[in-house]
Amino acid sequence: MWALSLQVCALEHVLVNNDGRPQKLSGEVVAEDSVGSLLLATDEGGLWQVQANMIRSRTSDDAAMVPLDKGQLSQRLLAEMGPGFQVHESKHYVVVFNTTRTYAKWCSSLLERLQNAFIAFWKKKGSPVRQPEHPLAVLVFGDKASYMRHAKAELGEAAGNAIGYYSLQTNRIVMYDLTGMQALRRQNSRRGSLHDITALLSHPEAEPLVATIVHEATHQIAFNCGLQKRFVDNPVWLGEGLAMFFETPDLASRRSWSGIGNINHMRWGRFQDNFSAGKVGTLKSLIVDDSRIRNPRTAVDLYAESWAWTYFLVKWYPKEYTAYLKTLAAKPLLTPDDKHTRLADFQAHFGENLEALQDEFYRRMSRLR
Repeated sequence: MWALSLQVCALEHVLVNNDGRPQKLSGEVVAEDSVGSLLLATDEGGLWQVQANMIRSRTSDDAAMVPLDKGQLSQRLLAEMGPGFQVHESKHYVVVFNTTRTYAKWCSSLLERLQNAFIAFWKKKGSPVRQPEHPLAVLVFGDKASYMRHAKAELGEAAGNAIGYYSLQTNRIVMYDLTGMQALRRQNSRRGSLHDITALLSHPEAEPLVATIVHEATHQIAFNCGLQKRFVDNPVWLGEGLAMFFETPDLASRRSWSGIGNINHMRWGRFQDNFSAGKVGTLKSLIVDDSRIRNPRTAVDLYAESWAWTYFLVKWYPKEYTAYLKTLAAKPLLTPDDKHTRLADFQAHFGENLEALQDEFYRRMSRLR
């Protein structure tokens, strides 16, 4: 059983064995269980779940934890990543990179626009969102091979399935240069301007790549602006549907992102194909069971269902959807809900008659073009 920590001003210093490698973590204990496992909040916005058998030593002092500012976060990340990396700071982001500075600036510009639009969108819906308390960290590797070496330490073999990811633990986005600009620079090419980046990302095959950046950045913003909370029982369909609601890129635009709530044709097309083939599950199964969306063999289909239901609920039930998010964000840390609770939470906001809601869903969504 996990219990919230009563320590208000104690800074814990914990030496852990991380897959055979010693690692020192410092922060405030948010929760602790009866055997000494910890949930530790760090000064850069990380939230580390440390099992008791990983802890080699633990000390505390009376110092209060002070969140890092952009300069301090930049220095820490540069020291961690080592030679060859540089830093670019924007209003809300610290981008540490070993590709071109132009690409790093392009990324931060995209993310700043996304964050501003995201927060404005949810404020308009009545959600008490706020600007993130910490500067947000982004790591950009110059090529896929170096990204993979870094990602495997956290994701294991699953790293091969993603071109970028958001880490609930470190609170960082990790990705690589989608344009190959670093390789062009090594070849003494004159290419590498913002115009070149936009041109490369305007090809149709680049659409899912840009969408992935926006998708992972949406996760990071949602968990840092108060809309969602890490390490509570967030149904997977909800978090992924939320990220997909924002991921539609506009490759004809210099900004490579068209905004919020456009029809995600890739996801919608997949859903329509599955519906025609009789492969779409029930709303109840989507709400109460994460196993299908976590299964690599069925995940793509469940992502399509998650986008479709998110689009429907945000468009036609915005107040109820916003209230549902607020209910989930208030849940206790590290406490999984059973199927009955998940269903009851959903029905409390959208009504008990799921069959009627499904009928409305199919009626309204059939008109999308």
